[in-house]
Amino acid sequence: MKISVIIATCNHGHWLPESIESALNQTLKPHEVIVVDLAGGSRDNTAEVVKRYPVKYLCQPGKGVSDARNHGIHNATGDWVAFLDSDDYWKPNKLERQAAAIKDEGFCYCATRRFYPDGRTEDMEYYDMPEALQVLHHHNFIDTSAGMVKRDAILSFGGFNPLSCAGEEWEVWLKLSRICKFVGVSERLLMYRVTGSGLSIDPKAVLRSMDFIVAAGTAGMPPVRRFIQARQMRSVRNALAAVKFREARDYDNTLRYACRALTYWPSPFFDIAFKVLLLELRRRVTGRR
Repeated sequence: MKISVIIATCNHGHWLPESIESALNQTLKPHEVIVVDLAGGSRDNTAEVVKRYPVKYLCQPGKGVSDARNHGIHNATGDWVAFLDSDDYWKPNKLERQAAAIKDEGFCYCATRRFYPDGRTEDMEYYDMPEALQVLHHHNFIDTSAGMVKRDAILSFGGFNPLSCAGEEWEVWLKLSRICKFVGVSERLLMYRVTGSGLSIDPKAVLRSMDFIVAAGTAGMPPVRRFIQARQMRSVRNALAAVKFREARDYDNTLRYACRALTYWPSPFFDIAFKVLLLELRRRVTGRR
């Protein structure tokens, strides 16, 4: 098994050494490590940092993270690719444990532990197969840096969608679920850095990616099932946008998108939309923030 590690980065020179070293120091040595600089090239010391290590350095000027990852995939020479964002890092046995878990599967994921600037950590939700696929059609629980996939499988549909953001990896996992088997590793082998920045916190980006994710999650379903699944997924996505608007203190849009989420799937027990709606209504009555 030849594993190419693809690290997409932009202005993360201060975190990049930890990511690169966590890939190079794996107990199962990767076939290669490819660092792809995006958005016209980093303006910090990224280029100087990369020169310290035996890695391949590529630049994808003027492109986003999906284009950067795709550029790495196309330039990879391994038969598997593992993604690592430049603000995350792996435990030393991450690749070894995933390789050992794979039999005839084309995609392997692991559990995640998130860590915060104040030192707090949080174990994220994890699901084994077959429950994982059911959950994945509701929301994404697999971080990008947790995934390892056969290169041919991800290339079969063109890789990451450059038009999608704030959920582009979810779209990829859903597409992969239709063409290959999945296997998970329950050990928390990915350390995910919570930075409070990026497109994942932008509610408008969350909404822009919705149609792509719904299309990937409902393709090939019978008409009635496709209709129901699409409404459930739109409910989840609108509820997430409501949460992000609330975090940004945009309370009008909080109420708007919480209501829209319940319109798509009016169940108070289905997702977070009902809770967000109650919180916003209470805020309006009591004046609390």
